[in-house]
Amino acid sequence: MEGPTPVSALIHAATMVTAGVFLIARCSPLFQYSASASVVVTIMGAMTAFMAATTGLLQNDLKRVIAYSTCSQLGYMVFACGISGYSIGIFHLANHAFFKALLFLSAGSVIHAMADEQDMRKMGGLLNFLPFTYGMIMIGSLALMGFPFLTGFYSKDVILELAYGSFTIEGHFAHWLGCISAFFTAFYSFRLICLTFLKEPNASRKIMEGVHEAPFAMALPLFLLSIGSIFIGFITKDMMIGLGTDF
Repeated sequence: MEGPTPVSALIHAATMVTAGVFLIARCSPLFQYSASASVVVTIMGAMTAFMAATTGLLQNDLKRVIAYSTCSQLGYMVFACGISGYSIGIFHLANHAFFKALLFLSAGSVIHAMADEQDMRKMGGLLNFLPFTYGMIMIGSLALMGFPFLTGFYSKDVILELAYGSFTIEGHFAHWLGCISAFFTAFYSFRLICLTFLKEPNASRKIMEGVHEAPFAMALPLFLLSIGSIFIGFITKDMMIGLGTDF
């Protein structure tokens, strides 16, 4: 769906796309009564995580890469619910909201600076012009990859461990597709960073002369979301998935 970046951030972090995971978690008693339904949920979730990650590898639109990344992470949440880790699926959903909103709004900052250009092939060399936005995208991407001790690490790793420790065919299927998808996630995140910020500039001189850092009104939400992307997983992990929690 085409839409302005703040709308994308809201939809991908909180409302539309995460409703299905929330519904599965709320209906967990029903799924627990049917082993075959849980198997279907696990396999579909794992295949979604893998398929969307492979699609994200080949996108050239800045926002599309992040959108397919959302679809991939939803696959993780769904297969976590399929192997009865409902609280972990919801934990990843809550963590994912922070860094995905950060990535979308940072992408909006880049698109705004580049005079509404969204094609990553027509960007490049923005590191010197947009150092703050580069830092925010870096934090969001590292959290998305599950880099140790950032927010994504606390839920993504547990999902993969839970899948491996379920000792069922569908659990191991989900684990291996999840691991491959995690590799692809790291790959397309760094591809995005390299094409946008690190390689030589590929835009016209007129656009490059007009590139400017995000104004305060755009930078403040980025900063607040970056704090959440770094710390929120650590702060809430015991409440949501710790030993003896009744979340």
